[in-house]
Amino acid sequence: MFLSKKELVGLDIGSNTVKLLELKSVKSGYQLKNIGEAVLPKDAIVNKVIGNYDAVSETIASLFGDLRVKTKNVAISISGHSVIIKKVSLPKMSENELRESIPWELEQYIPQSIHDVNYDYQVMPGETPEGNIDVLIVAAKKDVTNSYVSVVKEAGLNPVVVDVDVFALENMYMVNYPEPDGLVSLVNIGAAVTNINILKDGISVFTRDITTGGNLYTEWIMKETNAAFEEAELLKISAKDGESPAGIERVTNEFVDMISGEIKRTLDFFSSTLWTSSVGRILIGGGSSGVAGLKDTLSDITDAAVDFMNPFRNVAYDPNDFDPQYIQSIAPKMSVAMGLASRKPGDNK
Repeated sequence: MFLSKKELVGLDIGSNTVKLLELKSVKSGYQLKNIGEAVLPKDAIVNKVIGNYDAVSETIASLFGDLRVKTKNVAISISGHSVIIKKVSLPKMSENELRESIPWELEQYIPQSIHDVNYDYQVMPGETPEGNIDVLIVAAKKDVTNSYVSVVKEAGLNPVVVDVDVFALENMYMVNYPEPDGLVSLVNIGAAVTNINILKDGISVFTRDITTGGNLYTEWIMKETNAAFEEAELLKISAKDGESPAGIERVTNEFVDMISGEIKRTLDFFSSTLWTSSVGRILIGGGSSGVAGLKDTLSDITDAAVDFMNPFRNVAYDPNDFDPQYIQSIAPKMSVAMGLASRKPGDNK
């Protein structure tokens, strides 16, 4: 499946939009080569399941054409209910023994047959106090994975890497935040799923997908104002980085309280059952991360320093080619795409 070409296009196929990001390797690291997004028709993807293959493939193909992207090799990612991520502790063993043990371990955590999922694993650095090894196992339903692969192929592209959103976030963090920084939680608030990845000195120690996001906020706005979907989306966008527009203050506050509470419960579970200390820093991103009041509310209820993740922090770009205001405005949405674009064919992680 993996090819030899060095660079890939990061293609983040979300529930509402498709995001594209292409990087060029330079001596100092990375330089931005291409970036853009396209809106998907309503309900083309629902709960991360593709319902309208033609609409999604046509949107992807049009985006590549409009941006004149020549590279056909892409990295994509999936998330939500179709993905299971487990860290297990196992006795030290040979690589062959480990490869044979993984399916048996995985069967304990998945409701379906092992034959119905694609899976991979990675041995974590170091060893446990008991002398065991920690192994990260990732499994995804074949039907969902195959649907995303198929729709990309339909668009005339070659899906070289299939990643998971939370690990794409980790890749983005490694590119842009190389300095060790203790416990950090990356939170990407998308349209249908909120991805959470907790890192210890840059290495993932806990992940969770919350299957809710900005689409719920849109639905609440529609009910509150009797607005159509498109009008509600515009109201949602206008509620970012400032005061809520008149008429939706209540639902804005309810959404902020709901999503902040879900994130807090995840962090509390992590610190109370899996770790001995609390997360001190949270970086938020995603299309709904800028909703008025979210950053401050999350900081208040978690006692953590909260900031917006910047996927362009260590990525250069020519202001003659890319409008800095556009880059700043689209940055919150591009963390997964950035992580995917920084992948290389043959990467294990």
